Amino acid sequence: MATTVIGGFIASGVSFMVAATVYILMAVKVKKKGVFTISGTLLGLIALSGGHLPHAVFAVIGGIICDLIIGNYESKGRIVIGYGTFALADFLGTVIPVILFGTTSFVERASKWKMSEAQINEALSYFKVSWAVGFGFITFILACIGAFVATRILKKHFEKAGVI
Repeated sequence: MATTVIGGFIASGVSFMVAATVYILMAVKVKKKGVFTISGTLLGLIALSGGHLPHAVFAVIGGIICDLIIGNYESKGRIVIGYGTFALADFLGTVIPVILFGTTSFVERASKWKMSEAQINEALSYFKVSWAVGFGFITFILACIGAFVATRILKKHFEKAGVI
C-alpha cells in the first residue's frame, strides 16, 4: 500500500514535469496574463466534477499566483518558478484538506474505491505535514525541471522553426 500512496504523491510532480512542454509552449506563444489562471480554472473544473472542491480552489489560486510570478513572460527563470508554484498548489489541493479538516472526505472516497479499513488506515498514515512538505517539495522540483527542459526544447526546436 505504501508504494501506491507514495506513487500517488509523486504522480503529481511527474505529470506536471511531463506536461511542462505543452504548458510552457502555450504560455510563451500566448504571452498574456491569465494563461495559467485559465489553465488552473480548467483543472479546477475537472477536480470539481469529481467532487473535490478544495482541489479546485487550490488549482485556481495556483494559476493566479503563477501568472503573478511570471509577469510579462520575459524571464525564463520566472516562468520556471511560476510553473513549479502552479504544480505545487495543485498538489497541495489534494493533501491539505485531509491534513486540516480530517479524514472524512478521504474515507468516503476510499470506501467508493472498495478499499478495506486496513488499507484506508495505512493510506491515512501518510497524510502528515512532514509528508506533505516533502512531496510538495518534490512536486515543485519535478515541475521546475520539466519547465526548464521545456524552455530548452522550445529554444532548440520551436524558435528555430519560427513557431515562437
